Amino acid sequence: MKLLLLNPPTREGKGFIREGRCTQEGGVWTTLWPPISLAMLGAILERDGHDVTALDGGALGYSRERLVADIERDRPDAVIWSTGTPSIAGDLSLADEIRAVAPETRTAVFGTHVTALDASCLEQTRGLDAIFRNEPEATASEWVARLENGGSWSEVAGLSYRVGERIERNADRPFLSDLDALPEPAWHLFDLDVYRLPLKGTRFLMVTPHRGCPYPCTYCTAQTYYGAKLRRRSVERVRDEIRRNIDVHGVRELFFWSDTFTIDKRYVMELCEAIEPFGVTWASNSRVDTIDPELATAMRRAGCWMISFGIESGDQASLDAAGKGATVEDAERAVRVAKEAGIKVAGHFVLGIPGETKESLDKTLALAERLPLDFEQFYCAVPFPGSRLYTEALEKGWLGDAAFDRFRQDEALLELPGLTPAEVVAYRERAYRRFYSRPRVALGALAMLSPRNLGQLGSAVKRFLGWTHA
Repeated sequence: MKLLLLNPPTREGKGFIREGRCTQEGGVWTTLWPPISLAMLGAILERDGHDVTALDGGALGYSRERLVADIERDRPDAVIWSTGTPSIAGDLSLADEIRAVAPETRTAVFGTHVTALDASCLEQTRGLDAIFRNEPEATASEWVARLENGGSWSEVAGLSYRVGERIERNADRPFLSDLDALPEPAWHLFDLDVYRLPLKGTRFLMVTPHRGCPYPCTYCTAQTYYGAKLRRRSVERVRDEIRRNIDVHGVRELFFWSDTFTIDKRYVMELCEAIEPFGVTWASNSRVDTIDPELATAMRRAGCWMISFGIESGDQASLDAAGKGATVEDAERAVRVAKEAGIKVAGHFVLGIPGETKESLDKTLALAERLPLDFEQFYCAVPFPGSRLYTEALEKGWLGDAAFDRFRQDEALLELPGLTPAEVVAYRERAYRRFYSRPRVALGALAMLSPRNLGQLGSAVKRFLGWTHA
C-alpha cells in the first residue's frame, strides 16, 4: 500500500504541534517538535511492508494548496494525519479536499480531540473515512491491512468509521502492553534539520521511555491518548534507540517525551546509568513530587540540562480542585533540588482553573516571582475535549459558544463565577512581562544562544512578544 503520513499545514501556514496531549503552535521560542507519533506509525507501517512517505507540513513551510496538488498527482492509497483541537476545523476539512481530488484515496486521523468527539467529527466531514482512537499504532496497522486485503473494518478495535450515512464505533482497543515490541521511530522519513532547540540551535529528537499517566489532573488529556496505567519500555531498548540516534542521525540532543518522566525513580536511575557513557544532553518533564536530590544528581550526571515542572498554581485550593495531587511546598522543594543539581528549570503554570479567584492568581504570580526559575510558561486553563474539565465546562455552562479554534492556551475561555476571561488573560500578560523583563532571566537566555542562532534572535523575540500579547 502507498501511504502518506501527515502533520498537516494549517491554512495560515503556521507550524503546529499535534502530539498526544500537546496541541499548540510551535513553542514560545519557535520550537517545533519532531512528530514522534507519526514516526512510530511510519516505522510500524514500513515493517508491515507498505510504501510510506511522511510530511511535516508546518515545519517545512508546505502550503495547503501544494499538499493537495501533490496528493492529486501521487494518488496514495491512504492518507493518515494527526489532529489538534485548535486546528480541528482545518484538520478535518483536509479530508474533503482530498476526496475532491483523489476520490479513491482513503483518509484517517488520530489524536485526543477526534478520540473524544469521534462521532461528531465523522458526521461533519463526509470525506473522512476513519478515526484511530487513543494511541494509534496497532489500530492503524490493522486498518491498513484490511484496506490491502479488502477485509471488513467491523472487527478493527479502536476504530470509528463511516459506512455511507452511518457512523460505526468499534470496541475500544486495549492499550499496548509490550512497548518493546514497537520498532524504533522512522526518523529517516523526516527532514531532521528543521527540528532545533531554541537559542541553542542544535538538532534534537524525542525519545519515549514509557507511556501512561495515573494522575487525574482535570485539564489534561494524557489519559485519553496513552491511558492511566504506566507502561515502560525496557532500559535496554531506550538505550539502543539513543545510540542509533547518535550513530545514524548524528543527534546527541534529546527530549524525553513522556507524561511524567520521573514517575519511576528506579527506572530513571537505571536509564541514566545506561546512557551516561553516550555524552548526550537532554531535557525532560517531571511532577514536582517525583524528584529528589539523588535522582536529580543522577539525571544531571547523565546529561540532563533542563527539567520542566508542572507547577500549575501557587494556591493550594486551586491545585486540589484541579486534581493535581501535589502541594505548593512540593514545587518549592523540586525547583530547589533541580537547581542545586545544576539543572535549569522551566516552570509551567495554568491560570483560570475552576475555583480560581484574583487572590489565588496573585498567589501564583507571587510563587512564580520568588522561585529561581530559568524559564516560565503561563497557560490559560483550556477545557480540551478528552479532559474532565471539558465535561465539567459543558455541564456548568462555562463555555458559551466558543469555537474550537479558540481552544488555545493563550486565550481564556471559561466564564467562571467571579472571574472573567479578560481578567485571566490580563494576569497572564502581566506574568510574562514581569518574568521576562528581569535582567537575570534575559542574560540567562542569551548565554544559551549559539553563534549560529544570532541571526534568528530578532524573529524569536518578535514571535515571543506576539505570543504573550505583551
